[in-house]
Amino acid sequence: MFEKILIATDLSPASDCLLQCAGELKAIGVRQIVLGHVIYVANTPGLEDALKNEASPVLARQKQTLEEAGFEVIVEMPLGRPARELKELANRYDVDAILLGSRGHGIAKRAVLGSIAFKLLHITDKPVLLQRVTLLGEGEACRLSLCSRMFEHVLFLTDFSEAAEHAFGQFEKIAPGLSGSVTLLHIQDDAPFKDPYTGKWAKELEGMNQQWLDRLKERLGKKGVNVEAELAIGNLREVVLEKAAEGTYSLIAMGTQGKGFFSEIVLGSLAHEVACRAEIPVFFYPNPH
Repeated sequence: MFEKILIATDLSPASDCLLQCAGELKAIGVRQIVLGHVIYVANTPGLEDALKNEASPVLARQKQTLEEAGFEVIVEMPLGRPARELKELANRYDVDAILLGSRGHGIAKRAVLGSIAFKLLHITDKPVLLQRVTLLGEGEACRLSLCSRMFEHVLFLTDFSEAAEHAFGQFEKIAPGLSGSVTLLHIQDDAPFKDPYTGKWAKELEGMNQQWLDRLKERLGKKGVNVEAELAIGNLREVVLEKAAEGTYSLIAMGTQGKGFFSEIVLGSLAHEVACRAEIPVFFYPNPH
C-alpha cells in the first residue's frame, strides 16, 4: 500500500482540479500528502520572495482542501528547476509516488509535452501518476478523466523484462486496495515470428508468453485481486492506444525501461504517445537500475 505521495501544484485552476482526485488515493492507502510548488526564476533573480508571498495564500487554500478530505498535509516551496526540485522533495520525504496533471496551465500543461513530468521520468525512481485534466474554457471549470473510478479497471502492461518485473512488484503494493479488477497485458509484435508459409504466429512463443502471464496472474490472485491475463498480437503502439481508447479501462500502469516497447518509454516514443493521447490516467514505474 502507498501511504505518502507528492502532489505537484502550479497554483492554476488545473491544479485545483487535480486535488479532487486525491480522495481516490485513499483506496491505495495514502494518508499523507506533500504539496509541492517550485519557485523557478530563470532570468529575473530577486523575485523569489515576491513569488512566495503570492503563492502562499493559494497553497494555504489547497492545503485546507486536502485536510478537509482527511489527509495530513505538508507544504513545500523550494527554489530551483521544477523537475529536479520535485525529485529532491520526493526523496527527502521518501514518498511512494508523485502525482502530476497532464493538461491545463503551467505544470499541468507541460507535464506530458516534454517539460516537467517528462524530465522527472528521466531522473526519479519514484512512481509517477499522470492524471488528465481538461480545462473547460477560460474560467476555472475543469474535467478530470475517470477520477472517481481511477482504480476500477487497471490495465497493466508487461514485456517480462527486469524493469517490468520491478514495476509489477511496485504495483503489487497497491493491488490489494483496488476496488475493481486488473487486466495483465503482454503485446507481441507478430512480424518477426510469423511462419513465412502459413503466416501464423509461432505457437511455442505464444505458449511461453501465456505461462509468464499466468504466473503474474497467480501472484495477484493470491492477494485477493480480481485479475485477468490477455495476450495480444500486433503493433505495440496501435494496440496500447486502442486499449486506452476503447473505454474498458480506468488506468494504465507500466514500467519505464526494459526490452521491447519498454525500452522506449523514458526516451519518449510510446510513453509520450500514451500520455498525450490516452483519455485515462497513466501510472509510470521507473526502473531504479
